[in-house]
Amino acid sequence: MTWVLQNFDSEEFIKRYWQKQPCLVKNAFVDFDSPVSPEELAGLACEEEVHSRLVLEKGGASPWQLRYGPFEETDFLSLPETHYSLLVSECEKWIPEFNELLEAFRFLPTWRIDDVMLSYAPPGGSVGPHTDEYDVFLLQIEGQRSWQYTDQRVDSPTLLANTDLAIMQDFVADRQAILEPGDMLYLPPGIAHHGVAIDPCLTCSVGFRAPTAADVLESFTLEVDRKELGLQRYSDPDLETNRHPGEITDVEINRFRRLVMKLLEQPQEQWLDTVGKLLSDSLVNEGADAVSITDISELKTNDWSINPDSKMLYHCSGSQIRFYYNGQMIELPYTNIRLEFVQQLCTHSDFCLDSTLEWHKDKILRQLCLSLANSGAILPIE
Repeated sequence: MTWVLQNFDSEEFIKRYWQKQPCLVKNAFVDFDSPVSPEELAGLACEEEVHSRLVLEKGGASPWQLRYGPFEETDFLSLPETHYSLLVSECEKWIPEFNELLEAFRFLPTWRIDDVMLSYAPPGGSVGPHTDEYDVFLLQIEGQRSWQYTDQRVDSPTLLANTDLAIMQDFVADRQAILEPGDMLYLPPGIAHHGVAIDPCLTCSVGFRAPTAADVLESFTLEVDRKELGLQRYSDPDLETNRHPGEITDVEINRFRRLVMKLLEQPQEQWLDTVGKLLSDSLVNEGADAVSITDISELKTNDWSINPDSKMLYHCSGSQIRFYYNGQMIELPYTNIRLEFVQQLCTHSDFCLDSTLEWHKDKILRQLCLSLANSGAILPIE
C-alpha cells in the first residue's frame, strides 16, 4: 500500500502551521485499507516487547484507570462496551505498512520523527483532555472521532487528582472537528486537545520528538568527558579576604559559572558530535542482536536490512562525512558513492545491503558495513 498525502502543500504547511497553529486536512489520505484490525492490534498488545496501555474512563477500578501491557486475552474479554482506549506505541516496528506511512512525512527531518502510535476506542473512548510537548499528526484510519482543541498553547494546566494520567481539569476548546477515515489533524506542542470516539474507531498518531535543553547538555557532558575536555579546575587567585569561611559568596558562584560557560564555548565539531550522537541514540546496544563478522565474504552471503530500532543520521562538510548510528559516529572521507550510500542508510525504507550500490568495492564502506553488522545496526534477513 502506498501512502500519498493529498490536498497538502508541505512548504505552505511549514510556513503557516508547523509549531505555530493547528491544521485540519480533510481527505489527507484516500483509497487505503487499514493495515491492522482492532483484533490484530489487541493481539499485538499481548506481546512482551510491545509497549501498550489501556485507559478506562469508566468500568475500571477507578475513574480514568491506566493499565500497562503486555495483556492477556482475558483482559480484553472483561472490558466494558464503551469508554475505554487501547494504545500501542512504535507500530512502525511491528506493522511494515506504518513504516511506509512515515515516508509521507519526509518533508520534515528524519530525526524529528519519533513513532507511530495506534489507538482503538469503542464509542465514548478517550484518554481525556490533555496537552503534549511534541508535534503530532492525528490520522483517522477507521470510524469517526470527534476532536476538540485550542488555538493557542496551554501552559501549566490544572490536572485531575488521583489519576496516573495528565488529564486537564478545566478544558475549554476553541475548535471542534469530526475526523473520518483519511482525515488528518496536526497539533503543535502545548495545544490542548480531547478526542472522543463516536463509533468504534482506529486512530494513528505520528509523533515528533523534541529534545530538552537538559538532554542536549547531558549529551554534551558525555562528549566532554570522553574527550577529556572538562579537566580545567576551579581557581581563585583573587580570593576574597573579607568573608566568613563557611560562606559561599556570589563571587565564587560567578567563578563557577564562568568555568562552565568557557567549557560550553567548544568548536563546531564538538557540538556536531554532541547533537549527532544524541539524535541517533537508540535501543540498539553494542552486541544486542549482533553477529560476529570479520570478513566481507560473510556479509555477502546474506541479505541485510536495517534493524527497526536503529537510528541513522549524517552530516556532510566538504571533505568529510560524519555518519551517526545508534549513538556512535564514524568518519568517512567524502566521495559521491559514500554520500549516496549513507543517504540510503538514513532513509531506512527499502534498504537492502545486497542491492545497494557497489559498496563491496569501496574499502571504507566495507569497514562501515562490518561495523554496522557487528553492532546489530543491520540484521541478516532470514
